[in-house]
Amino acid sequence: MNVPIRMLGIATTIFWIVLAAFIASAAYSLKDLGFGVGDPQFTTTPDHGLIFTLPLFIDNRGYYSLKSFDLTTVFSDAEGVEISKASSFLPVIPAEQNTSILHNVTLGLNGIAEKYLFEDANLTCQVTAGLNFAEIVPTQLSANVGFLWGAPLYGFKLGNPQLSGSNPTYLATKVPLSFENHAAFDIVGNVTVRLFAGQDTLLAESQSTINASKNTRYSGALNFSVPVSAASAGNLSGHFEVYFSTTMFECGPVVIPYG
Repeated sequence: MNVPIRMLGIATTIFWIVLAAFIASAAYSLKDLGFGVGDPQFTTTPDHGLIFTLPLFIDNRGYYSLKSFDLTTVFSDAEGVEISKASSFLPVIPAEQNTSILHNVTLGLNGIAEKYLFEDANLTCQVTAGLNFAEIVPTQLSANVGFLWGAPLYGFKLGNPQLSGSNPTYLATKVPLSFENHAAFDIVGNVTVRLFAGQDTLLAESQSTINASKNTRYSGALNFSVPVSAASAGNLSGHFEVYFSTTMFECGPVVIPYG
């Protein structure tokens, strides 16, 4: 009985030595594993979505393949409310090869709170990456990354109506309009503004096309024809109702007081 037990002990010892050597060689290969991140790209979708594409580069110069590579990103607002979630999966990253992954995240602007159209914000991106190294070593890493959101209509402002003209029925009215596009995409579309006197007296409506490139300031003006019977020149107060219809989002009414 002693001989078989002794042989079993020797076999067990050899097994653990081989396993330890395998794990050591796998761990040694980790030093030959390189990661890179390319410049993010932004594209739009017909349903008012913004696709955020992050290129990832994995250079596996080690002796073993990486399997079941899974990358998940979750974008949340300042209150912790989830805005968007996306995952990318790659079954195998072969040894001694370079591999590229395009991780796509869709941000639906219509689902983002209205304030993020007008205010810059610090969003949170939780990144979770998992893989199986050398087929026996499962690994998972997680981290929170700050993401600066640039508002497409930052500082949007309408000036006070400027009344003029000698028409006995209508007064020509000009309203200055301005904002800064802090977003990573261009703004193309229409803005419609309804001009009210007091609480609920609709005086006029005007529409204008806006075209603001990313990271630029936009300024323009809206023209109204206000009935003389409803307002006197230089003594007008009330509010605007603003509606936006762009290739990226729909928004409104946004109420802005004046006077």
